[in-house]
Amino acid sequence: METSAFPDWRRIGHRIGKGLKDVLDPHPTNPSPSPEERKDQRIRDSFKGLVYFDNFDEVEAWSESDIDPIQQANQPLLFRHSSQVHDDIGSKTKLILCHDYKGGYHDYESVRPDPLSTELYSCKYLQFVDTFIYFSHKLVCVPPPSWSNVLHRNGSKILGTFLIEPQTDDVERLLLKRNGKYLLATRLAEMATGYGFDGWLLNVEKDAPENYPRWSQELTAFILELRGNLGEDKAVIWYDALTVEGDVYYQNGLTLSNRLYAMAADGIFTNYKWTDKHLAATKASATAAGMPSSKIFFGIDVWAQNTNMPGPPRVTYPAEGGGGTNTGLAMSTLSTCGFSSAVFAPAWTYEHFSTSRIPHGLLRNEPSIAERVNQSMWTGASLPGELFCDCRKGRPHHTYFYERNPIVQYAHEHPAGSANFFETTFTQAFRPQIDTKSKEKQTVVYLPCVGSQDPLPNLLPFSARDWEEIHKGPITRVLYAELGMGSYPSLTVFTKFAGCYEEAEDQSDPVYLRLFKLNMPCDGSLEARFDLEVKDTSGGTNCGVYLTYMVTSSQSSLIDERCKISPGKHYGNAAIQIPIHHSAGRLVELGIFSDGDPGVSNPLSLMEVSRVVIEPRGLLPKKFKIQNIRVCIRSRDKIQQTRIVWDWVKDPLCEQSWPELMPWSRTTGPFRSFTVHMGGEAVGEAHCLEMPITEEDLQHLDGVTDGIEMQVEGHLFGGDNIRSPAITVPKAEFEHGCGNRG
Repeated sequence: METSAFPDWRRIGHRIGKGLKDVLDPHPTNPSPSPEERKDQRIRDSFKGLVYFDNFDEVEAWSESDIDPIQQANQPLLFRHSSQVHDDIGSKTKLILCHDYKGGYHDYESVRPDPLSTELYSCKYLQFVDTFIYFSHKLVCVPPPSWSNVLHRNGSKILGTFLIEPQTDDVERLLLKRNGKYLLATRLAEMATGYGFDGWLLNVEKDAPENYPRWSQELTAFILELRGNLGEDKAVIWYDALTVEGDVYYQNGLTLSNRLYAMAADGIFTNYKWTDKHLAATKASATAAGMPSSKIFFGIDVWAQNTNMPGPPRVTYPAEGGGGTNTGLAMSTLSTCGFSSAVFAPAWTYEHFSTSRIPHGLLRNEPSIAERVNQSMWTGASLPGELFCDCRKGRPHHTYFYERNPIVQYAHEHPAGSANFFETTFTQAFRPQIDTKSKEKQTVVYLPCVGSQDPLPNLLPFSARDWEEIHKGPITRVLYAELGMGSYPSLTVFTKFAGCYEEAEDQSDPVYLRLFKLNMPCDGSLEARFDLEVKDTSGGTNCGVYLTYMVTSSQSSLIDERCKISPGKHYGNAAIQIPIHHSAGRLVELGIFSDGDPGVSNPLSLMEVSRVVIEPRGLLPKKFKIQNIRVCIRSRDKIQQTRIVWDWVKDPLCEQSWPELMPWSRTTGPFRSFTVHMGGEAVGEAHCLEMPITEEDLQHLDGVTDGIEMQVEGHLFGGDNIRSPAITVPKAEFEHGCGNRG
């Protein structure tokens, strides 16, 4: 039974300590940008599609008319099937990722990013992520549309952050009312709808104003009103900082001091210093209040494993060695107790370790240390022997536990796609290409395309640890695959013999490589389509695709249907089409198989897959047009930006309606994205009906006297492409403004 009858001496000591800190260590005196400089930077960032607000004045002055099309996400949230994948056995935990990467709002997250010398943070394991929170130290953090698009395409929700910090002024304006409604609850809901994301993390890390006796009741009413404004499909998560007593005092669990806020919201994200005692107390508190344990997300600070942090050590569960490569260890405990997990700063791997890559052939580089550590944290793959990080004490990241407790072992794995639609072109967040500006021949740069990242397969046929162990056992044939081996997205499938000693065994039996887990009906209403090329191996090896059906709820009732594919290119009208039909049950898996003996010991390339689509059968050709291509100048204050703008329309002669089961964007309709062509060359991709023109784009105008040919290609959900007629735009129309001028 909970009680608060006696003084909380820890709270009293906490308040005294905060008061002494203010005396001994007043607010930092490091110079910070002036309000004018902040405003100018915010406007420049807005022309990159990046939106945030530094103070209450900016939030209160905002209206929906301020939304720029390039700031909106166009990808609708692809609602996952409600059940987990068919082989997701054992205790699992829901997973929040809370982004906190070098302050946020980077150029590579913008609508027209510059190429980079190396890859930066993205997430390749989104089938394990329930919710992603975009976090930055701003009052209001709106997720960049690039992140919203990739999360929605993978079925994950994305939240913005509302953050009050100790230095935030005018905190009482949080509860300002107009016409009887909380103004901020209205603004935040309008932003989520207008910019296209799924709700908010509320993080209040400053004590309540002393002259506001009903603060906790008003704040609770604010949370409830915000939830009501957002609607059922969106969410509000409360962070464990401010208590109902009005002070900032981290509970590290659910208690009487934060439960009122947590239950008004859709869940709580606790502080990171929890212990087994906090878990037991939280279980009792949640039971007493009737709050589901799955709505309590215990924080895990990935940075806590470092030994080079200034100030007091950061602590997370477990107290010794927690966080970092041991992040999955905390999730193991939470999954056993029925709680959910909130991983803070998963981009630690890209901040703490080198992101430089070692060249390894044309358009191919060896993974960076950062990528290797990231894979270890998620999958349990072995770490490199030396990480070259600046931790002072020993080797804190090479622990006994990390290989045995990866994140993917304890996070719920969700089926890819929705119940009736799935699409991937295997596009990753960074695309390698040759740097045409470099004096060095064949210098590779990486073009950021975060918003275009597709659902990606978990490519190892076993766990990372088992994959390493199989090379120590008897010789056996395996399939494996690699993503993005060239400048165009694709998946290349290989076969090889793994192991170190011979054992009499028939190596011609089928071997399998699972690409995606699904949960779709197999009543004949859907079909799968594959754009791929099967290599001519000139041997006894066959390959093709397989579909796995679950006939009953028992895992023993899995039935594989294999479709062998002849060598050659199967694209477009010649794509491989397979009706999804079985007597009963669900489609639960899709992958590649191979049988026969390749007759060689070296790795052998079998197949290159460029697209997989599952959609309703019998769809008629999509009759849409792209038209009215033009140049427009967008301006705000002293800044101007030149853009290519276009419209799309439905063919008036077509009576076909868009299928209900297919994705539909509220901003781009049936189109997933667009590619803009200038002078016959693709210059950029857009997820709205306009695209900023850069100085580099204008190089296509060199030597042009009259005009330049323009064309826009639209990419429909499901894979079809529609090109506009080519038009010539007069050169003079580009000369009024380009890039960000001011």
